[in-house]
Amino acid sequence: MSTKRLSAEERRKQILRSAISVFAQDTYHGATTKRISEEAGITEALIYRYFGSKRKLFTEAIVLTSERLVRGLEELLTTHRDNPIVALKECFKFYAFYLEKHQDLAKMIFLVISELDQDDVREAYLPKQERTLKIIADTLGYWESKGYLVDGLDQQTGSWLYYGTYLILALVKQTHGGLKIDPDFAVEMARPYFKPEVWEKHSDLTR
Repeated sequence: MSTKRLSAEERRKQILRSAISVFAQDTYHGATTKRISEEAGITEALIYRYFGSKRKLFTEAIVLTSERLVRGLEELLTTHRDNPIVALKECFKFYAFYLEKHQDLAKMIFLVISELDQDDVREAYLPKQERTLKIIADTLGYWESKGYLVDGLDQQTGSWLYYGTYLILALVKQTHGGLKIDPDFAVEMARPYFKPEVWEKHSDLTR
């Protein structure tokens, strides 16, 4: 058992990290609080003290993983708002890096999707998804106002395509065990959505 003294917030995060690992490996129904406590190096009772139930621990794990992705995407789109091609490439690199660094994340994504018919999972996940889609839509709206995008691009459709890239990468990660994809080639697929002069102006900044 862990003897290191942690603050309540640090202990919660430690338990959540261990829970994410176990849920990803064993699925929600296969995971047990005993297994999670062993992974965290704590007593099983401590899990119930902090979270009350395995189900509550699961939904909070969903919130944690989703929030990390939303914050990362939001930061990149804000930082590179006036350089759309750079923004696309940096977001792609962020997605790929995150999936490679956090080996259990891709599994958690599909685990969450499989549980979306449950109200508590929807309540935990969908606000993060909607926030992500809004961030993307706002960015597309800004790019449209600057004249970067081709005429007639529907922001809602564009937002889902942008957001869906992450799910596709997670699928590649799961089926092939790695992400051997050239970021430049992947970003090139977005070319049809931008006016030619914008692409030429900004694409050199990605090299």
